[in-house]
Amino acid sequence: MPKSRTRKPKNTRPKQAVAPNVVQRRARNVALLVDSVTPEYIAWATGGEPDMAAFAAQQLNVVKGFLTIIHADLATPTSFRMDPRSLETYLEPYIEDAATLAEAEGADEDEAIEDQRYVVGTLVDWLSFLEETGRWVGTAEELEDVAEQLDAQAERLGGIVDASPLAGLPEATDEESRAFATDSPFVRHARQLLEWLGEGREVDADGSLPTAALTEVAGPIGSEERALRVWQAMLAAELVELDEGSARPGEGAADLGGDDAMGHLEAQFLATEIVAAACSDGAPGTLEGETGAVLATILNAGLHQEPFPLEDVASLGTESGDDLDVEEELGPDAAERLKGLGEALLSEIRELEALGLLDTSDGMVAVPVAALDAVYDALMTEEELGLVDEDFEARELDET
Repeated sequence: MPKSRTRKPKNTRPKQAVAPNVVQRRARNVALLVDSVTPEYIAWATGGEPDMAAFAAQQLNVVKGFLTIIHADLATPTSFRMDPRSLETYLEPYIEDAATLAEAEGADEDEAIEDQRYVVGTLVDWLSFLEETGRWVGTAEELEDVAEQLDAQAERLGGIVDASPLAGLPEATDEESRAFATDSPFVRHARQLLEWLGEGREVDADGSLPTAALTEVAGPIGSEERALRVWQAMLAAELVELDEGSARPGEGAADLGGDDAMGHLEAQFLATEIVAAACSDGAPGTLEGETGAVLATILNAGLHQEPFPLEDVASLGTESGDDLDVEEELGPDAAERLKGLGEALLSEIRELEALGLLDTSDGMVAVPVAALDAVYDALMTEEELGLVDEDFEARELDET
């Protein structure tokens, strides 16, 4: 999968290092060659995300420009080959050219560097694509040489991927990560549901558990509501697949609960789906919708190590005086609505805590360190949908 996600530069046209007619002829051949794998590259680069298709297609313009330069003075037929000696000659000038063109069009220094990072990141993606799809032309040693040259340029530019939004936040220890992936309550419950599922069971048309089945699995899990929550998250995480009224274990089901990379990844996927559902259930304007939106804001605060006091959530709508100040915004039933919201929020917070995804043991609504990545991924989805309101605390909780 691609490593580069920096923005597209304003201009990536290469300088002509050889005679114009040679460049033009080779450019046509290179374009035809790259166009022949464009659909496959886009599928590889996007991972099935349609909104990334335009980004991937633009990357290939950079690839075409660079391949044209490194092949223009060669007598050999056009191919996907990236000769290490050609990179030694042309790679850095090509990268510098991206900055020169950007600055000529009014970009500042930071934007010019970002364009250079985009070029290097694109070439790293292209090299990965060639390797993973068996299209690399050359020896393993040459592949390593090209990769090292690209890595050196990436390091010179400060990296090709922006710093993680979680940079500076606490990091889970190996023991914490292992416990989260193998023994968190939500993982144990999911394994219980997979054990019940066996090789497959009949379910409702929409994938829901039939009433009898829900009653059967609720005992060891704790409640029907919790079993249903975990089951729906398993469907979303593709740990369970549906096929004409029946459900069976998905491809990643066998990995869930394992203490290897895939086990940790499946646990994170499942946790993300549980949190995302909790923050997005319910239509806007309904109690469920308001609860999800406010919960997302509370989790966002916990994610960034500024957790809300649990007491503030519990006291919504129960204190006299300040609550009445929001009547103009929320209406004459403001206190009643806030009380209902507080109760619903407490219920969701307690449930997520029971699943191992929140911690209120010190009186604050905190996100466990091992769950930070999963909660972040869930909130990123909600932010894209406009459901995370970072100003809620200033407008609601602080007013209570």
